[in-house]
Amino acid sequence: MTSINRKVITENILKLIDSNGIEDSDFANLIEKSTRTLSRIRKGQSLFNIDAINVASSFFDKSLIELNKQYIVIEADSRNKLKHIHKNNVAYSSLLEKRPSITYAITYHLLNNKEFCSTGMIVDKIKKLFDSLGWNYSSSYISSSMRRNSKYIAVAGTAIVDGNEVNVYKSK
Repeated sequence: MTSINRKVITENILKLIDSNGIEDSDFANLIEKSTRTLSRIRKGQSLFNIDAINVASSFFDKSLIELNKQYIVIEADSRNKLKHIHKNNVAYSSLLEKRPSITYAITYHLLNNKEFCSTGMIVDKIKKLFDSLGWNYSSSYISSSMRRNSKYIAVAGTAIVDGNEVNVYKSK
């Protein structure tokens, strides 16, 4: 039998949190830990304990064996699959009904948008795209997130909108 590797499990849980757009504060509440504890876990200064691992296993619908594998399989559209699985579990479904993290919105939706990848979009158009998904982010939050995600996103040029020069963002 394979031994349990809490470091691998912790890394996989963090990947699942990110790939499903769960805010750290929400996940910390779910596992009944402080956001400070989760921050230390993210920095590699601590690991998830067995109780938190069990909650994560249940929430992400992953067995301990799956979480213990070096390379975890994360399905496409896993957030919506989890919504369906947990539709009758108030604690889990309420967390999944919340607006996802902006990083999730950018990585899993904006970077897969044909228009964004080919011609680019201004912040107002990105905001409308996210609003159509039910995710209300402010324009300034989207704009600062575009700059923070410069690894994947570049300023492709500028456009004049209502007499103002605005950046056009595009995937790299």
